[in-house]
Amino acid sequence: METMLDYIQEEKPVLKSILANKEKNLGPFIKEIKGKSIKRILFLATGSSFNSVLCAKLYMEEVANITLDIEEPYTFYEYGKVPADIDLIIAVSQRGTSTSTINAVKKAKESSVPVFILTSIMDSPITKLVDTSLDMGCGIETVGYSTKGVSATIMSLMMMAIELGVSSNHLSIDDVNQEYTKLDKLVDEIPNIIHKTEKFYQENKQDLDDVSRITPLGYGPNVGTVREAETKFTETVRVPTQGLEIEAYMHGPIFELHKDSTLIFTEVENSKPYDRSRKLNDFVSKYCDHVYTITNGTSNQKNILGLEIEVDEFMSPLALVVPYQLLSYLISKGKGIDLSIPVYSDFKEVMRSKVE
Repeated sequence: METMLDYIQEEKPVLKSILANKEKNLGPFIKEIKGKSIKRILFLATGSSFNSVLCAKLYMEEVANITLDIEEPYTFYEYGKVPADIDLIIAVSQRGTSTSTINAVKKAKESSVPVFILTSIMDSPITKLVDTSLDMGCGIETVGYSTKGVSATIMSLMMMAIELGVSSNHLSIDDVNQEYTKLDKLVDEIPNIIHKTEKFYQENKQDLDDVSRITPLGYGPNVGTVREAETKFTETVRVPTQGLEIEAYMHGPIFELHKDSTLIFTEVENSKPYDRSRKLNDFVSKYCDHVYTITNGTSNQKNILGLEIEVDEFMSPLALVVPYQLLSYLISKGKGIDLSIPVYSDFKEVMRSKVE
């Protein structure tokens, strides 16, 4: 039986394959946007798919010069409308079985706006609703807690952004080559990121295995990263977790801080909010015994996971989400949680959140 760890270790070859198969996987999308002025895209996604879109959002807006909206499918289905200036709708569902996303797509199809599905299973139920589905290229992930699927979604969206930049003439040929080269180099770093994360876990194993509440903190593109950290920790470690943007944390949630809290900062050196994040990090460390940092930089401190990579801040979630994926698996294992045993086995039947 495959585990989360197996899928995390597959991420480099999977993402390399996605880069190599751009024309095959994203061909229909590239054809649709060619020669068109795409200014605003509506995404429909929930759970880890929502987090993945959030991870890619600022990169997409920067590189493609577009505005991107993300809506929870259930809310869209029950209350939402397609804004008049939306040019494309893209529903993201890795397994294609989310009931809320399926219903949202049915509603979106009532508009005249083109609707695409980004999924990993090309004959899943959601693909039956549209003429064109896009393959995120990660294959089937049998474990219930998505890891390589999250990374594959982020990668696919970033590639779509580059192609949108080409279509709108926002990017030159040199720009395009540079962006794809940066993505390729970042993917090459994943095995080293895994190695450094495993070492960091072993050095902090006792404290990390004892966590009773976790607050991952980030800013900019990595708000999506900490939201995905929230999802993974709650799914696997099964302790209360809240992933927050640093300013949002300071406006209320900080008042629950105490010495036994566990905070994890997510930082990119030389980014605009970096100094503010460092300042907050120093402040909470005076009142809390368990403050950790995941950074692209270098560090010899036990409580700082320094990945030692150069990374474009807008691309950084593709790298910084990996430590959270691995830590969620390792800590759950350290707590003795068997992830192969379903929790609340009757939940899907009662709530019908998934279709078979």
